[in-house]
Amino acid sequence: MKDILISVSTLGVLGVLFGVLLGVFNEKFKVEEDPLVQAIYEVLPHGECGACGFPGCHPCAEAIAEGRAGYDACPVGGKEVEQKVREIMEKAKSA
Repeated sequence: MKDILISVSTLGVLGVLFGVLLGVFNEKFKVEEDPLVQAIYEVLPHGECGACGFPGCHPCAEAIAEGRAGYDACPVGGKEVEQKVREIMEKAKSA
């Protein structure tokens, strides 16, 4: 019985310790993301299909924000997504 209590206590302490360490490292190594990329990413369909030529929607959003891809880079989203991306980019350019 004593062995079980020691094992459970050890695992509990390790769980709390690793949880605290993850929280600390999450804040210490936090990566700030460009709000423009995030805004573009939010209007993309999140299909992660690669039809745009990028490995997913986030790289596509980065390429659009950096000017390496056009507003119509997402063929899956169609004209609706293209228009939303255009509005976001025009708003960013005027700011």
